[in-house]
Amino acid sequence: MLARGGLLALLLLISCQTLYGVEILSDRVVTERKRCSGGCGQRGHCNYEEGRCECPWGYMGPSCEVDRMAVCRQTPDDPGSCGFIMPKNCECYRECFRLYCHYGTDTNKCANQMWGADAFDASCWLYGSEGQGPATDRPQDSSLYPEHPERETVWFGRIPEMLGITSYGDERLKLEDPDRRYKSPWDRPWLVWHRAANTAKPLSVCNNSCSNGRGFCIQRQYFHEPECSCHFGFMGPDCSEEDPTTCWFSPTCGGRGRCRSGFCHCHDGWWGWGCHRSAAYQPATPGTVPDLRSKTRLRIYIYELPWDIAFPFEVQEEIYTRDNIYTGYEQFMQYFLMDESVRTENPYEANLFYVPALAYFYAENVRNSQWQIKSVIDHVRQKFPFYNRSSGRDHFVFMPGDRASCHSDRWLQDGIIKVVHFGMQKKNLTWLGIENKDYGCIQNKRDLVVPSRSVNTGPLLPNVTTPYYQWLVSNRGYDGNRTLLFFFAGGVGDGEYSGGVRLALKLLLTNLTSPPADVKFFEGGIGDMYGDLLRTCKFCIAPYGHGWGIRLVHSVHFGCIPAIIQDNVYQPFEDFLPYEEFSVRMRLADVPHMVELLRTYTEDQLAKLRLGLAKYYRAFIWEREFGGMAYEWTLAGLQRRAYHLDGEYFH
Repeated sequence: MLARGGLLALLLLISCQTLYGVEILSDRVVTERKRCSGGCGQRGHCNYEEGRCECPWGYMGPSCEVDRMAVCRQTPDDPGSCGFIMPKNCECYRECFRLYCHYGTDTNKCANQMWGADAFDASCWLYGSEGQGPATDRPQDSSLYPEHPERETVWFGRIPEMLGITSYGDERLKLEDPDRRYKSPWDRPWLVWHRAANTAKPLSVCNNSCSNGRGFCIQRQYFHEPECSCHFGFMGPDCSEEDPTTCWFSPTCGGRGRCRSGFCHCHDGWWGWGCHRSAAYQPATPGTVPDLRSKTRLRIYIYELPWDIAFPFEVQEEIYTRDNIYTGYEQFMQYFLMDESVRTENPYEANLFYVPALAYFYAENVRNSQWQIKSVIDHVRQKFPFYNRSSGRDHFVFMPGDRASCHSDRWLQDGIIKVVHFGMQKKNLTWLGIENKDYGCIQNKRDLVVPSRSVNTGPLLPNVTTPYYQWLVSNRGYDGNRTLLFFFAGGVGDGEYSGGVRLALKLLLTNLTSPPADVKFFEGGIGDMYGDLLRTCKFCIAPYGHGWGIRLVHSVHFGCIPAIIQDNVYQPFEDFLPYEEFSVRMRLADVPHMVELLRTYTEDQLAKLRLGLAKYYRAFIWEREFGGMAYEWTLAGLQRRAYHLDGEYFH
C-alpha cells in the first residue's frame, strides 16, 4: 500500500527530465511589500503583494471604507446578501445585477447562475407607498424592512434591468399579483417546487431584533410566531453566535485571524484566503516576468481574489450547506492552504497556478459555471502577468458540476486545465448543447478527473473503509459475506441519461423470465439497504448519470468490485491509476451479456481484484481522518499535467 510520502516521491521523482528549460537566477526576484492605506486593518487587512486592502463582502476602497452593497443590508451589523428569501429594496437587486450580470438582460450569462436564474421574477420594494409611488424624501439606501410595510413600501415584480431600462416608470415592472406583497421573493405560486410561503416582518418583532440585523425576521406559514433566520456567519435563536464554518477553507483562519461570514479577517502582516500569506515577491526589474520555475519540484501558486470576483457567500439565504458529494474541491483547498511543501508564495517559481473560482457557489451542480470562471479569468489576466504568458495552459480550475466543462465555450475547453469529476471525451458527442465535436468535454492529457466525495453522514460515510481493507488483506482478499453477484439501485432515465446504461440494465433484468436470485435491481432509492448491498455484493454497477456518477466511489469505499459501464468516460486518475487491478470495465454493448460475463470470474480472481482495491482505495477518499489520499493523488495528477504541457501532448 502506497504511503502518502511514497506516492509523491514516486510521481515527483523525475529529475532526469527538464520540465522547463530556464536558468534559475534568484536575484531576479526580491522580497518587497507594497503598503496599503491607513485604516485598512479596521475592517480588512493588507495584501502586501498587491498593495490592496482585502475586504469582506460588499466593502471596497483603499481602507474598505466604501460599502458598495449597503443597500442590501438592514443595519451595519448585517453581513449583507443578494438572496431572495427576505424581500429587499429593489435597489439592492439592481446592485446585485451590476455585480453578477455583464451581458445585458441575458441572465443566463450571469456569473452567479443561481442568482440570475431567479432574478427575473424576484419581487422587491422601495420606500414609499402604493398610492404615492417611490419616496422622494427618503433615500433608497437600505433593505431595513419598515415597521409598517403596508403604508411605507411600493412593490415591483422585477427590477428595471430585467427589461433593459433604467427607471421604474414602466408598467411591466409592477407586481401583478398583490398577494406576493410582503412575501418571500423566492416564492413562485405558479411553480410547485419553488415555494417559500414566508411573510417578511420588521426586525423589532423578532427576538433581540435578530442581534441588530445579523439575521432577518420572517413569519413562516405554519408557525405561530415570527423567528430569526440567521445570515451567513451567524447562528442561534437571535443570531448572536458566530459560525466559523463559513470559512470552510480555513475555519480558524490559520490561527492568524478571525472568520467573519466567510471572510478571514487577518492579523496585520498576514493576508489571503486563510491568512496563509506573509511574504511578497516582486521582480527586481519592474515590468519583467522572471522565470524561476524548478526543473524537478512542483510548486503551485494560488490567486487571492477580491470578494466581487469570487466569494464563498450564501447562494440562497437560509441555504448555507452544500451537497457533500460536490465538495472535493473544498477539501483540496483546505489541505492546499496548509501545504507549504507545494504551495508557494512566490508566483515566479510556480509551475502551476490555482484559480479558486468557487464555481459551485455560483452555479451549483447543473448550471453553467463558465460565466463565473470567465469573470475570474478576466480578472487574473488583467491583474497578473502569468495567465497571458501561457494562454492559461499552466493554470487550473475546479469544475465540480455534473457535466463539468461539457457545455463550456471552446476558449475555456481548449485553455485552462479543468479539474473535474466527469471525464467524457468523445468525438461527435450528440448531446443537446454540446458544440465541441472534436472531443466533447475534456482532453485527458490536459484536464484531470478526480473522485467526488461521498456523503458526510450516515451509513455511507467511509469511516469503516480502512478497517475493512485491513481485515480483507489479512484474509488474502477473500470475503465470504459477498454472496450476491451484483446490484443496482437508482434512477433510470432515458437514453441520454447514463449513456443508456441504466435503461439497458432495466430492460435486461425485467425481461428475464427467471431473474437470478443473486442479482438485485431497484429503480429508485432503497434507503439503508443500499449500504447493506454494497457489503454483500461481489460487483457493484457503476454507470454515470446526468453527468458524473458517485457509484464508483461508493463501490471502492465498501470493497465492492466496480463494474464500470461508462463508454468514452475517463475515470479518476485513470491515466496513471491501474484500474485493471481493481475493477471490471464493460461497454453498453456488453449489458445484455453482463450476467454471464460477471459469472466467469473465479473466487481467486475476485480476491485478487479486492486486493487491488485495498492497494488503491485511499485515492478515492478525500478525508484524511479516514485515511484518504485523494489530495495527494490530485497533486500527482497535476504534476503529470505540467509534464504533459512541457511535452506538448495537447495544444
